[in-house]
Amino acid sequence: MIEAVIFDMDGLMVDTESFYTQAITEVANKRGREFTLKLKQEMMGRQGIESMTIFKEQLELEETPLELLEERSKIFGGLLNASRIEPLPGLLKLLDELRKEGIRRAIASSSKRCWIEIIVSRFGLDGEFEVIVSGDDVRYGKPDPEIYLLTARRLGLSPENCLVLEDAPVGVIAAKKAGMYCIVCPNQFSQGLDFSLADTVVNSLEDVTLNLITNLTES
Repeated sequence: MIEAVIFDMDGLMVDTESFYTQAITEVANKRGREFTLKLKQEMMGRQGIESMTIFKEQLELEETPLELLEERSKIFGGLLNASRIEPLPGLLKLLDELRKEGIRRAIASSSKRCWIEIIVSRFGLDGEFEVIVSGDDVRYGKPDPEIYLLTARRLGLSPENCLVLEDAPVGVIAAKKAGMYCIVCPNQFSQGLDFSLADTVVNSLEDVTLNLITNLTES
């Protein structure tokens, strides 16, 4: 029985992946490098320092991953603060349905806690999520299951009673390693990637219904 649904954030709840792409493209172009979709997909869903380590190694840059991360974060923060952001289609309706059904809600995102709090607040969802676990709270990022196992512990639930909503392959791996159900809603950057480990793949959060969750977990 599913007692909680755990949401990833970037690319699932909100299209911040476009902001990250714009920010990291600027960092790459400043150094005469090209930021490709393939590299984007390798970095997606990972903790900031890990993703920037991949970025540094692939583009053979001199700066440390931390220096690159700080530069990216500054650009990203400016974009986030200057832009109007909206919940992705289906998010608010799904949260409402889960709330009415008594299913608990949580966020487990590789993003920094400050970014998560800004987005939750701007969506008017303060208090909506019982537990929020960020990349700041764990030692190992996705695809390690630590972030999902920690979320389950803070909810006081067994992993098998949790369902994860993800948009990136590393997140799916993390969820399944944690022993949780996982539904994938690919974003514009993760379309066509390998989601064979997921329990099912849907087009968007609009397709995630209580019936789907029930049928998936009881089959």
